[in-house]
Amino acid sequence: MAVISANNNEATTSGSSPSDAAIEEGEEDFYIQCDAPNCNEWHEGSNLSPPITPSTASTFETWHCPSCIPYHGPSKVKSSIMTSTRRQGLRKKRRIDFVKLNDPATLLESESSNNIGVAANDVQEVDFRAKLELRRKKGMFRNGAGCCCFKVMAKNDFNTTQYVDQHGFNKPVLFASSQLPYQIGLQLPKKDEDGTDAPFSFDTVAKLVGPYRKTQVIDTATQLTTEYTLQEWVDYLDTPEKERTRILNVITLEYSQTPLGRLVTEPQFARDVDFVNQCWPKSVDELQRILDHGGDSRRSSSSSSSSNKNSIKSSMDHDDNGNDGMNDNDVSKKTSEEEEEEEEDLKDLLKELQEEIPRVSKYCLMSAAGSYTDFHVDFGGTAVWYHVYFGQKIFYFIEPTQKNLKIYSEWATNGTSRGRGTGGGRSKKSNANAFLPDLIISSGGDVFEVQLKKGQTMFIPSGWIHAVFTPKDSLVFGGNFVHRHSLEMQLTIFRLEKKMRVGKDYKFPSYQKLMWYVAWDFLKEHDDLMMQKRDRDATNVNLIAREEMVIQQICGKYPNHVLLGYKALAKELESWSRSKQKITTDQFPENMDVAKVAIQLRELLTKCIAHLGVSKKEEKPKMKPDKNMKARLEKKRKHSQSSRKKPVITPIKKCSSSPPANKICKVEGCKQYKRSKCDGYCATHYREQLSLQSGGIDYHVIPPPGRGCKVDGCNKYKKSKCEGYCLMCFRASSVKPS
Repeated sequence: MAVISANNNEATTSGSSPSDAAIEEGEEDFYIQCDAPNCNEWHEGSNLSPPITPSTASTFETWHCPSCIPYHGPSKVKSSIMTSTRRQGLRKKRRIDFVKLNDPATLLESESSNNIGVAANDVQEVDFRAKLELRRKKGMFRNGAGCCCFKVMAKNDFNTTQYVDQHGFNKPVLFASSQLPYQIGLQLPKKDEDGTDAPFSFDTVAKLVGPYRKTQVIDTATQLTTEYTLQEWVDYLDTPEKERTRILNVITLEYSQTPLGRLVTEPQFARDVDFVNQCWPKSVDELQRILDHGGDSRRSSSSSSSSNKNSIKSSMDHDDNGNDGMNDNDVSKKTSEEEEEEEEDLKDLLKELQEEIPRVSKYCLMSAAGSYTDFHVDFGGTAVWYHVYFGQKIFYFIEPTQKNLKIYSEWATNGTSRGRGTGGGRSKKSNANAFLPDLIISSGGDVFEVQLKKGQTMFIPSGWIHAVFTPKDSLVFGGNFVHRHSLEMQLTIFRLEKKMRVGKDYKFPSYQKLMWYVAWDFLKEHDDLMMQKRDRDATNVNLIAREEMVIQQICGKYPNHVLLGYKALAKELESWSRSKQKITTDQFPENMDVAKVAIQLRELLTKCIAHLGVSKKEEKPKMKPDKNMKARLEKKRKHSQSSRKKPVITPIKKCSSSPPANKICKVEGCKQYKRSKCDGYCATHYREQLSLQSGGIDYHVIPPPGRGCKVDGCNKYKKSKCEGYCLMCFRASSVKPS
């Protein structure tokens, strides 16, 4: 390990220090070199997490940078340091890993402040395989591949955006042939990393992604998570199936920035429509164009530049009088310096955006036989591409109708729902331990079952509720993408996640910021068409006529459901632009005037919708008048009147156990206990006797013994602080002073 400090301009190294390290006098920077083989890169200590200082660097025996930790393991601390610092500070709570200990009845403690510990009594193990098999035998699941709610493709037509524009993408699509993945642009690893003909396996994934890389592991029986390194995960999968004490599942391993990411390429359709690929800024020129459109920083820079111009002008006027002002060369130099400074700021912003870009397009799923992922909706309403490299999967789909989404949200947010980071909200007690398919089917909905075999690929549209069962060990490559064909559904799921209080770690990263760039991309396309029309037309065409031609061109390019989706986005963006919540304002792009973008998008989409002549909400069909409604209401009214008669002796209820003879009600045949102060009757018959004696007064309003007014014949309750009288009798008995 080598370190270099700028305090005294001296280097302490175990290797060679970099010759190009620029260290300025007076700075207190500290640099440390990675000890991993073939790395040897230098890192500034203050930029690391946690920051490293000269004192903390001396505690490491070998130090690995963040990019090398997944492949070479964590940094090693000197043994003497570990011994001396073991008892420093407060004792930290230990996290008991119930999965590794094979004991789910232990207390789970999370080191993360975002998670809440789960008590032993709250951990419930469920046999999902038995639940699914029971309902399959009852015929509760419909065959998805043979119904109208599912598409089975035999050609690669789906790979073209024209097909999707015409037919839409609101139903799952299955490519049954194992040869089609390569025809739809999906590239997969063929051989092991060493170039031999060895099969691509779980161990290969660990080598390419990093054996020390940590990943979330889901326990099937409880749907709770823990952490494994990939090497530990591979060791678990190498264990014979019969010897595994727990059934585990990995579904959140993102690998786009690893060597495995270079071996796998998403399907062509997912790449073409993904908003992250299309709309996220990738160059300084794009950021500059957003800034020129009227960003917040543009206004500040323009004001500063105007003040500079005024100062320059006054200096030049002073130069005419006193010959100590700036000349034209100084003015041009000042302007060029400002441009260079602005360009540097945009480069820094672009670097931050590249680090913040959502990376959700490539996931590796490794599942043990018998594993199960409970019903869920993918974050942000994203669509999914899903390819089974080897193994088998069984999907259970629920269509995202408004009714089904409401049932799902109530089921997912109840007090005992498991493992999705949701909090708050309570559902009915009857739904606390319910199985979601039972609730959907009982409400008149359907659950579709689809089997996915080795080599098959499936596309899942936005918002579809689904669960996945794994009959045998499986390796799957998949990914998520946001696209223009389901904008309304994606925004619906975004609002649903907000209502369900889904945790930040379970949401689509930088979703709101991405939507702002989506809106800007649509406006940019409109501006480009306007510029083309202006340059193409030699004659001076009226601006309104040119706008109408551009609107007509946009409406001809995009189908109606896409324009309606952008219209819904414009409405959502206006709401976000007026928000004062920090969680929303933090997602505003730094170089964009969000209010201006939202208003312009709404105005543009209003013109497009008016040109198409379609309405967003279709009128609901009016209900036909029920001819028997009046007869039923009259029958109900007569029944309520007939029930207002004199009380009738309540029929004797049969009891499983009779009271002793000396404690039984004196009414013949009654098996209830007699009550004190009820003259040998039970409470029911005592009130009936009082009702008959009082001339048919409803006995339910007669207070029980000890709680009635002490005036004879009064059937009202006594009031507190009224000396045993009811309020009326107390006022009548009180004598006002003269």
